Amino acid sequence: MPGRTFEGFPAAGLRFLEELAAHNERAWFAPRKERYERDVLWPMRAFVSDASRALARAGIPIGGDAKRSIFRVYRDVRFSPDKRPYRTNAACYLSYDGGRATQGGLYLHVEPKRSYMSVPFYVIPAPMLRRWRNAMRDDPRRFARVLRALAKKDLRVQGPDEWDDSLRRMPRGYDEGDAGDLAPYFRLRSFCVDRELSRAEVTSPRLIEAAVRLVRDARPLLDYGWSVD
Repeated sequence: MPGRTFEGFPAAGLRFLEELAAHNERAWFAPRKERYERDVLWPMRAFVSDASRALARAGIPIGGDAKRSIFRVYRDVRFSPDKRPYRTNAACYLSYDGGRATQGGLYLHVEPKRSYMSVPFYVIPAPMLRRWRNAMRDDPRRFARVLRALAKKDLRVQGPDEWDDSLRRMPRGYDEGDAGDLAPYFRLRSFCVDRELSRAEVTSPRLIEAAVRLVRDARPLLDYGWSVD
């Protein structure tokens, strides 16, 4: 399996995740771990490798590796009331330094009932978020151009009503009147765009092309966020 190319996530992998959702128990998972590795983990490793190479060929500084980019199937339940031991989706994150905590990258989420790809600046740390808001305040036309460029590619930054942690009012130190049409974006803590994926896309090798296309289309947001990082 090492060195294999990405051929799409197999139907058997999606079926395994469905079964895991119904039997989220160590006693069920342990004797079926080989299925998880063969049908879910190895295809994800191939995606990370091939997507990283494809993005590099496209001149996009985003990539990763199997060790750091893939989210583990095992959940950290130490401080959670939800004690289910396993994630019932497969996910990875590619970024400009390969880290999963790095802002501005490509997130892939594979789940039988809802798969999608996202370009996120997610739960932005306070110092960076302050710089982002200052940039919107000081040059609102620049961020408005980002929004228009995204709209031309049928992408949009998710609004404050779509996030549980958005502010209800403008943050302290910023005036809603001055912000104008951009006022809702000052309430955000995350700036993300995403695209839903069909089952046919997830199970196809062309998912690599879809990943490159999304990152290209979202490049205005990436460039904006990286400039204030």
